[in-house]
Amino acid sequence: MKLFDIQAYHLHQQRAKKTFHDHDFLYQHVRDELLARLQDFKARFLEPLTLSPLPSFGIHHAILEDYLSFPKETFDLILSCLQAHWINDLPGHLKSIHHSLKKEGLFLGALWGGRTLYELRESLLQAEIKLTGGASPRMAPLLHPTDASILLGKAGFFMPVVDTEIITVTYPSILNLITDLRGMGETNKLIDRPKTFTSKLLFKAAEEIYHEAFGNNSGTLPATFEVIYLTGWKHA
Repeated sequence: MKLFDIQAYHLHQQRAKKTFHDHDFLYQHVRDELLARLQDFKARFLEPLTLSPLPSFGIHHAILEDYLSFPKETFDLILSCLQAHWINDLPGHLKSIHHSLKKEGLFLGALWGGRTLYELRESLLQAEIKLTGGASPRMAPLLHPTDASILLGKAGFFMPVVDTEIITVTYPSILNLITDLRGMGETNKLIDRPKTFTSKLLFKAAEEIYHEAFGNNSGTLPATFEVIYLTGWKHA
């Protein structure tokens, strides 16, 4: 079953290109963390592939697809930076990454985890229930860290390692948070998402709930981003 609208993903990324560098601080942080981790390995990688909206180094592949279409054993390193959480078939995607790696190749990945934006998720949910008596699919389901190592193992990776990082960003309002999400191309891509504009009343109600349930004493709103880092080798 497909959850995500891939066309919407590419439309959002295309829209975000003009001002992406004004909102890409989380991408830059995660990219730098992946590159720092890469420096810990003594291996020299000559044929890398980067899967991300954010160009890094080597061959850059910004197209989102469940299964990579490269020939078997093409790359000795594959980096995936904040793209895989929009994949419909993540187990199949990881298997295709494994297929594309050369023997003794390395996979390093990062994607948003299940605690990401839980404050916004809960506030929108409670606000919509309050206003309409029901709730629409406004935010994507995300991977839990405990499931990530299982998926790496099932994909064939040797010595899989999974760890997480919590990043908290503060915003003056929900509008400022959503502006950053839109600028990063990270707004709703669910196939069953509402196709009409979200009402100002909903955002107003959600902001009141957000402040009451999660707000800081300073009047700002904390937004949690959980990064799941994945590491796995392909057997020789």
